Amino acid sequence: MGRRINLTSSRNVLIYAISSITGFLVATLITTSPLIGFPFGAISTTIPVVLLRRKSESDRKLLQSLWPEILDHIISGLQSGLSLAETLVGLGVRGPIKTRSTFILFSENLRSGMDFGRALEELKMQFDDGIADQVCEVLDFARLSGSRDTSLTLRTLSNFIRIDLALRAEIEAKHSWVKNSAALAAIAPWILLLLLASQPNTLRAYTSSAGLGILIVGAVLTAFAYIWMEKVGKLKEIPRIFA
Repeated sequence: MGRRINLTSSRNVLIYAISSITGFLVATLITTSPLIGFPFGAISTTIPVVLLRRKSESDRKLLQSLWPEILDHIISGLQSGLSLAETLVGLGVRGPIKTRSTFILFSENLRSGMDFGRALEELKMQFDDGIADQVCEVLDFARLSGSRDTSLTLRTLSNFIRIDLALRAEIEAKHSWVKNSAALAAIAPWILLLLLASQPNTLRAYTSSAGLGILIVGAVLTAFAYIWMEKVGKLKEIPRIFA
């Protein structure tokens, strides 16, 4: 796992470097001034950061949206007479495609002799999600108590998850205009600078020491403002209470 993390970090650094160099070259070619190209290169570094972060958020939302379906599979298995372990193992074949590999690993842990409770802990670590923690805790409690109302409890939990996800989706949709406005406000002045830099007077102004200072300060303030707006418009993740 450590090697995989190192490879991912190295790949991200390479992506940031390519984005920065590309931004610098494009701005330099348009303005014919490397001094103006440097701030654009610095700002371009944030583009893959934003894209990777949004992809990560999108993947997390997709995974969370699958839990009601997973719970329906578990409830169906329990009602058909399967044990809890057999039901979870079956999710490696009949569950959502995105989560099958995780449940296959769970079944392999059980076959290797791992305790069911420990296998659930490993399952929580693999999902790394607040909703997964809640589901695994309910399943572990049902295993320890031998409750006959497990299906009813899981159905109630599924309804709560559906309501929570729907409410979060509605709030995030309303917050999306904040993120879009932040992106537009951050990029608009720099696009205008590229357009105006074709004029000799503008080029001379921003290639001076004072002009270069303004560009550097502007780049820093743009990055700070965008990060702040992203934080304001971001909904807090579901806490991992049982982690």
